[in-house]
Amino acid sequence: MKKANEGKKFEKNYENSVNSTSHFFLRLKDAPKWLRGSSATFTPENPCDGIQYAAPFLWLVELKSTKGSSISFNPERPEEKPRNKTTHVMIKAHQVKSLMKFATKDGLIPGFIFNFRERGTKTKYYPPETFFVHIYDFVKWTRNSKKSGINRDDCRTIGFPIQTTLDKDYDICKFIDDSLPSFISRGYLKIEFLKSVVNRLNLLIGDSKKK
Repeated sequence: MKKANEGKKFEKNYENSVNSTSHFFLRLKDAPKWLRGSSATFTPENPCDGIQYAAPFLWLVELKSTKGSSISFNPERPEEKPRNKTTHVMIKAHQVKSLMKFATKDGLIPGFIFNFRERGTKTKYYPPETFFVHIYDFVKWTRNSKKSGINRDDCRTIGFPIQTTLDKDYDICKFIDDSLPSFISRGYLKIEFLKSVVNRLNLLIGDSKKK
């Protein structure tokens, strides 16, 4: 039996943490490779790794895990493939483009969940840390930073920590409660949309009482 890699373990632990609450998480399965012609293959690309529902919002998330010091992307424009076809980046162009597209819809919260696994050097120990970074904050940061990778310190600056226990159980409710007010104040979640949701719910409640 093939042993799951650490990235897949993280995805599963996160999924289990969400589904152990009143919220819901659906992990999108990786698509199989298809033959194209006699020898070439291609793989249909998922727009993101998972869909998280925490009423009334739908989160579209791409999960990335590393034991290294940073998570790489195309420094020129992360939503475009690197010009050098041999350059490997962890954050793919189609993932950034998909999340940016989702961000245009009311009630959707797209972004990355970055997991930095436990690691150590001769002089320093780095505990495991996990963050959510909204796609708007990520893209804005890439334009200004001129970096080719995002590290723990960067995530502390632009993201929201997702606390975890030794049992790899993530505090989903606290992370959601802590981040939503900021997304509202930054205009990522529009006040008009939130008011319309409340009004519709009040109408539904009123109609149900009449029956």
